Amino acid sequence: MTDPIGKTAPRSRDPERTRAQLMDAALTEFGDHGFHGARVDRITKTVGCNARLLYHYFGSKEKLYIAALEHIFTDIRAQERQLELERLPPRAAMERLVGFTFDFFDSNPLFVKVARNENLLEGRYIVQTEAVRASSQPLIDAITKILKQGYAEGAFARSYDPLQLYVTIVALSAHHLNNGHTFSAIFGVDLLSVKWRAERRSHAIAFVMNALDAVPLTR
Repeated sequence: MTDPIGKTAPRSRDPERTRAQLMDAALTEFGDHGFHGARVDRITKTVGCNARLLYHYFGSKEKLYIAALEHIFTDIRAQERQLELERLPPRAAMERLVGFTFDFFDSNPLFVKVARNENLLEGRYIVQTEAVRASSQPLIDAITKILKQGYAEGAFARSYDPLQLYVTIVALSAHHLNNGHTFSAIFGVDLLSVKWRAERRSHAIAFVMNALDAVPLTR
């Protein structure tokens, strides 16, 4: 489209597209620099807009950061729901959950970095969002159902507290990513290599399933 003197008229921005671009740029910035080190001008420069537009969509740097936390955590919860664990037998459901969790962390380094940085802030900002808590409870409910059904049907020899088990799954899936460089240097093995991570994935699934197969000790 041109104006009467033949100049190209400036294109209007697509609000949803611009907001999504700002969110993507913000996630990278918060992942690389944390909340305090992140700069609004770097985010807007990446997108090609000004700070006024960012504040129009998000209100402030703090609100943008909280929105970024909501974005990444509600995203993993949405992907977990797509697993449809309730449709699977207990053992298959648990194996799928562990495999998915491992693969998610392995293929989403930005999630790992943003979550790690928020932990360094002692969860100061994520505690302010109800959306993350609300979206996470169905996962614990699903794990509870898998454990109860598996134990009742004899598919599992024992059950566990569902949150304790999920924290274990996350630890098996992400600890080597958070500590990969230091552990690799200490032990002389590249924990971040494709081969080692594939072995780790198999180990994580086997570890959880073996734990569920273990007969409780009697004293």
